[in-house]
Amino acid sequence: MDSSIIIARYNENLNWIKKLNNSSQIIIYNKGDSLQNSEDNIIIELPNVGRESHTWLHHIYYNYENLSDYNIFLQGRIDDLGCMAYSDISNYFADLRKKSFSTSRFGIIGPLHWKPNLNIHKDSRYVKAWNNGELSRSNLGFRKYSKLFFKDIPFFIATSYGGCFGVTKDAIRKNNKDFYYKLLVTVDKHPNPIESHYLERLWCYMFSRNKYITNAFSDVIKTKIERNLNFIT
Repeated sequence: MDSSIIIARYNENLNWIKKLNNSSQIIIYNKGDSLQNSEDNIIIELPNVGRESHTWLHHIYYNYENLSDYNIFLQGRIDDLGCMAYSDISNYFADLRKKSFSTSRFGIIGPLHWKPNLNIHKDSRYVKAWNNGELSRSNLGFRKYSKLFFKDIPFFIATSYGGCFGVTKDAIRKNNKDFYYKLLVTVDKHPNPIESHYLERLWCYMFSRNKYITNAFSDVIKTKIERNLNFIT
């Protein structure tokens, strides 16, 4: 099976790519300063809009007929995502031999998570950007946006965080090409649209619906235990 590693880069140092030990095609979508290609990777320049969500949708839409069997989507930096990204990329491929969607740690979106703005306006990481307009608003809250594209989406869904995941070609193609274009145009006009944060929470459902909801409940318990242990120590 052929495979691609698709990387969304702004100005991150990508030297870690040289350590990858696999035969996958590496495609780098660059939205920052020019990048020198010394490894025969494919480098594609994109405007700096939509965060990694725009990058993933751009790749899927414009390569829909020629997608690899296995597709690994990674941010330009993955060593700051903790348990939300595999440090060993080979784990994504190992997962995809058994599953249609791979993430290092599933999560759960439940009734308390469907806040209109994801409570980003109260999050210390984003409150400044929210107040000064560096993070755009939306006329649709998270729940309404989700139901616009997934009419019957339940209140409990399996999710993934960090914008890093693997997915099979067959899983991507369960949605038609036009579906991805409609998503793409929601994140193509601002460097940091709130819709890109919505999409980060919807990738798992988009590609697998709730196939991995049991895994998600198990992973949530695992994450809570780890956080409690770290707090104690």
